[in-house]
Amino acid sequence: MGRPLYFFMFRIQLRPAMLKIALAAMWVALVLLIVLQFRWSNELGQAYEQRLKSSLASSAGNFRAAFLSDMAVLCRALQDSAPSNPPVLPLSPVPYRLYFTDSTLKPLKLFDPASNLLNPVDWPKNWLSLREELLSNAEDLASASPRRWFNRPWLSSDTVPVLFRAMSLPGSLDEFPDGIRFQGFLVLALDLPVLSAQYFRQANDRTFAASVIGARTVVKFRDTLIFDSHPGTLSKESSSLNLDLLSTADSALTSRFNIRPTGETSPWRLRAEHRPGSLDQAVSALRMRNLATGLAVSFVLLAAIVFLIYNARRAEQLAKQQTDFVAGFSHELRTPITAICMLAGNLRDGLTENPEQVRQYGGLLLEQGARLRNRIEDILGFAAGRSQSLHLQPVDVPELVARVLQEESPLLKNFHIDTRYDPDLPLAHADPAALRSCMANLVSNAAKYARASAWLGVEVTDGPNGTLSITVADRGPGIAEADQARIFEPFFRGKEARSGNVPGSGLGLHLVRTRIESMGGKITLHSVPGKGTALTILLRSTSE
Repeated sequence: MGRPLYFFMFRIQLRPAMLKIALAAMWVALVLLIVLQFRWSNELGQAYEQRLKSSLASSAGNFRAAFLSDMAVLCRALQDSAPSNPPVLPLSPVPYRLYFTDSTLKPLKLFDPASNLLNPVDWPKNWLSLREELLSNAEDLASASPRRWFNRPWLSSDTVPVLFRAMSLPGSLDEFPDGIRFQGFLVLALDLPVLSAQYFRQANDRTFAASVIGARTVVKFRDTLIFDSHPGTLSKESSSLNLDLLSTADSALTSRFNIRPTGETSPWRLRAEHRPGSLDQAVSALRMRNLATGLAVSFVLLAAIVFLIYNARRAEQLAKQQTDFVAGFSHELRTPITAICMLAGNLRDGLTENPEQVRQYGGLLLEQGARLRNRIEDILGFAAGRSQSLHLQPVDVPELVARVLQEESPLLKNFHIDTRYDPDLPLAHADPAALRSCMANLVSNAAKYARASAWLGVEVTDGPNGTLSITVADRGPGIAEADQARIFEPFFRGKEARSGNVPGSGLGLHLVRTRIESMGGKITLHSVPGKGTALTILLRSTSE
C-alpha cells in the first residue's frame, strides 16, 4: 500500500530546513578546519624544527666520527714506527709531520719522507708546554715492555695540536748497538693551516652542507679558531652543539686504536649550530607553506559553500517564480477561455438574437481571443528563446504602430492616446511580426497598469547614430527603484504588480528585450514611481 499523501508533503516541507542545517554544518566544519589547520601548522613546525636539530646533531656526529676515523687510521699506520725502522709515511687526508725524541727530550728529529732520514731540528718555541707533558709521562717508560709499548695509547696534547706516544726499543736515537734499550716518544704534529683550508672544509661539505639547512661549523683548539664554515660572530644560542672531537665514548673504531686526551677532555672542540635566523626562517617557510595550502583548501571549500548557498537561493527564487508563473498564467488562460465559452454558449442557446448584441458578443469574443492568443505567444516565445528565426526587412514603424493600436483597441477603451511621429522617418530594419508582438506587449502593459490615468503616449523619432527610437509611455504608478534592475528578468513581477493583483506572467518584458536584441536593437527603461513609465526601443534604420 502506498505511503499517505501527508508523508510526501512533510518531505517537501522538510527539504529547505535540511538544506539550512547542512549549510550550517558546513560552515561549522569550515571554521573548525581552519582552527585545526593553525594548530596542525604549529605542531608540524615544531616537529620540523626538532627534525632539523636532530639532523644537525647527526651531521655533527658524522663529522666527528670521520675525523676520529682518519686519525685512528693514521695512528695505526704509524704504530710500529721507530728510528731503527723508519716508516713509510701513509697517505692520509689529515695533514701531519712526524717527529722522534728520546726520554731526555734533548734531540728532536723530523722524519723526511723524501730522503727517509731523520733530520735534527730545533724544538719549536710553542712546544715548551709539550716538553713538560712528555716529561710527566717519561717515568712510566722505564717499566714498558715491547708488548706494553705496542698497546700504549696515543695521547692528545692539552696545549699544542699534536699527538704523542711512548716507544721502547733497543739502541739510541744516534746509534743502535745491540743490548742498549732506547726509550722515547713518537710525536705526530698536525698542520693547522692545511687542516683548516682543506680537510675540515671537505668534511663540512660532506656532512653538513648537503643535509642541514643553514648550518655553521666551527672547530677550535683551545681558544684558537681552526675552521669556521661561515665566519662571523658566534651566537649564544643554547641549541648549539659543542662536541669533543677526540671523545671516544661513542665510537668503537677509535677506542680500538686508543686515542686519548691527557686530561679529562681534549682541547679539540667542534661547535655546530644553525646560523642566526636560518632555523626560524626554515620553520616559518614550512608553516607558511602549510598555512597557504590549508587556506587554499579552505578557500575552495568556502567558495563551494557560497556557490551552494547562491544556487540554493537561486533555485528557491526560480521555484517561487515558476509557481507564481503557473498560477498567473493559469489565471490568464482561464479567464479568456471562460469568457469565450460563456459567450459561445449564449450564442448557441439563442439567448441573444438582437443583431447589436450579437455584434457586441462578437467583439467580446475577439477581445478574449486576442488576449488568449497574446498569452500563448508569450509562452511560446519564451520557449523558443533566441533560437526564434527572424526575417529582418524594412518596416514602416508608424504604420505598424497604428495597426497595433487598432488591434489593442478593446484594451484601450476610454484611453486618451497621444501619438507623435517625426516627419520623413526612415524605415527600420526589423522583423515585422516580432516588432508587432513587442509593441503589442508594451501597449497592453501600459493599458493594464495605467488604467486609472487612462493616458498612453507613443512617440517615433529619429534616434542617435542612425537609429529609430520608439517610446511607449504611460502615467501609471511607475516601477519601484528596487525593481527596475530586474524588470527584464523572466517570471519577475514588480511590487506594484504583485500587490495590485494585476494579471500577467512576468514574461512580457523579458520577451520584448530578447526579440529587440535579436534584431540588433536595444530597449531602455525610464520610470519615476508615482508618475509613470517610459520604455524606449532603438532599432537600426535604413538611413544608417
